[in-house]
Amino acid sequence: MNEQFLIDQIILYLGQHQRFGGTHNEIMAYKRLDQLRIMVGLKDAEEATDYLISRMEGVMAA
Repeated sequence: MNEQFLIDQIILYLGQHQRFGGTHNEIMAYKRLDQLRIMVGLKDAEEATDYLISRMEGVMAA
């Protein structure tokens, strides 16, 4: 898995969680966030969330 795949998966799971609810989508989003954290070398989930947001803003600006 690469970084963009994990970001896309997080967005997908969060969107499904917002629309349909359920703990499966929430759990999978957190798992993917943790995988992204490890891949990028960040120390905690908060840093990973900030990183995810910054990457999403960069894509939206382009």
